[in-house]
Amino acid sequence: MKARWCIAKMRVGVAIVAILAFCFPSAQAQDFSGIFNAIGGVFKSIGVVDLYNFAKNRDTTFYKSPPGTFDICLTMNLAGSRQSTWGSESEKNSKFRSHISSDNMVNSTISVGYKGIALGYTFNPFTSNKNSKDYRFTLTLHGNFLGLDLAYYKINSFSGYSKLGNEKYNIPYGDPSMKLFLLNTYMVFNHRHYSYPAGVNLSYIQTRSSGSLIAGVTFSNNRTNVTSVGFDEPSLKINSKMVSIGAGYGYNYVPCRNMLFAFMLMPKFVVYDSSYIDVDTYDIKQTFKRPELTYSASVGIVKWMGNVYAGITALADGYESHHTSTGFRLLQVQWHVHAHLGVNF
Repeated sequence: MKARWCIAKMRVGVAIVAILAFCFPSAQAQDFSGIFNAIGGVFKSIGVVDLYNFAKNRDTTFYKSPPGTFDICLTMNLAGSRQSTWGSESEKNSKFRSHISSDNMVNSTISVGYKGIALGYTFNPFTSNKNSKDYRFTLTLHGNFLGLDLAYYKINSFSGYSKLGNEKYNIPYGDPSMKLFLLNTYMVFNHRHYSYPAGVNLSYIQTRSSGSLIAGVTFSNNRTNVTSVGFDEPSLKINSKMVSIGAGYGYNYVPCRNMLFAFMLMPKFVVYDSSYIDVDTYDIKQTFKRPELTYSASVGIVKWMGNVYAGITALADGYESHHTSTGFRLLQVQWHVHAHLGVNF
């Protein structure tokens, strides 16, 4: 029995070492399936399960890798955040609404890649507010079978307004603040014919039209504070932590050779949340009620001209709550637009 236990521990150790040693070099064009290729190969040798052929399998008549090994790309980035609330004030018997939006983040990224693994440097030549203290960090691993987006935002450049009945109050710039952690994952069912990265980060070339059902899980943690919303309501605090699960559809339309129109929409229902709003001087917690909905969406236009490519992609993540017990409703949107120009050689 002890000998079997030692052998089992050795197998697990070999699996972990092999995964760490081979998953990243085997990843092609930021393809997360490279990790699963390594896992599948190790698991096959120890008799657990064979994921190797499943994750690697794709029809090259529908999409293919870029023609070269190296890649240089210049990307122009534009991003922003918005948040709105609706509700009613029982003591004043009036409808309440607030809306805040952040400065648009504008920057450029130059990246150099080798077999799809790229390093980039982001610089800010066009920012409209050089004193902005906004911070946005994103990590993206887009594969044809699996992928994830991880983001952390710390935004202080919000401004907006609140309304109570017919009265309007301007929320000053820099008053609202947001800290947001967001993790999106997805799984493509028809990954043999449909390439999601082809329309998002341009790491594959879709050659024939195809679509797929896509499933995903999202975890988000958002904290938003507004010091003054006016009308003797001195604060608004939103604390939202949730997990949502859902499915959607993505389609890559190829009207002619080397031209691509891509879209994807994935609604997800919240299955776990510990979210609430604190408003007014009485600090009343207003818990959100189901159904609550999050969504991920993307659209893209891509053109390959030999080894040169250009494209525009837009991505958005949103959240919409149902009414609370006192009638409040919340809508949040994070959006990104990227313009790509690159050469593969």
